[in-house]
Amino acid sequence: MTRPQYLCRPVSTTDTQRSYNFKTLTANIANKFSLSKSRSRVLAYLLFESIVDHIDYAEIFKTLKLPDTFYSWFVVTELYLWMLMVRFMAEGEDGECLRNTILEVLWADVDQRVKKLGEARLSTVRAQIIELSDQLRAAIIAYDEGLQTSDVVLAGALWRRLYQQGTVDPECLDVLVKYIRRQVKLLDNTAHEEFKKNKTVKWEPIQ
Repeated sequence: MTRPQYLCRPVSTTDTQRSYNFKTLTANIANKFSLSKSRSRVLAYLLFESIVDHIDYAEIFKTLKLPDTFYSWFVVTELYLWMLMVRFMAEGEDGECLRNTILEVLWADVDQRVKKLGEARLSTVRAQIIELSDQLRAAIIAYDEGLQTSDVVLAGALWRRLYQQGTVDPECLDVLVKYIRRQVKLLDNTAHEEFKKNKTVKWEPIQ
């Protein structure tokens, strides 16, 4: 995986919240989709919100020794989205709708956040966003393999994605692997009806 240079520039992301109007989006969803799909899509927006508005990015960056850049924000957000997708793919059609909508919301949010990064050639930014999209698909496959096989395989996938195969403190990977397995287990033990009722995820602290 190559490093998207423009998106790796130092920039504060920890004080930036979601970049979409939730009320407008939910109104549009209700007008376009059936009641069942509308509910699933609205839930997906709320679950995405539970990540970008409620997890402590500053603490995660500090614990994992990641720089505060757009790239770091993206790969951490991607990791949480993947954990949600792992849980909801067991829910059949509703789970597939949730997965697809969460990814739609991610790219809508990315589009708005990139505009706040400062001046750059539009073609450069677009190329790096496409690159991120391709890498996301590869990362999900690698994370799935690691989750189903061993901690070593999962740690390797995290090293390649979060740290771009650079120097990393092994303790950071150990902390992250243990956290992922703990959080995935908690999500697996949460009934689908509970997600529908609470419309949020209570994310555990990373340590």
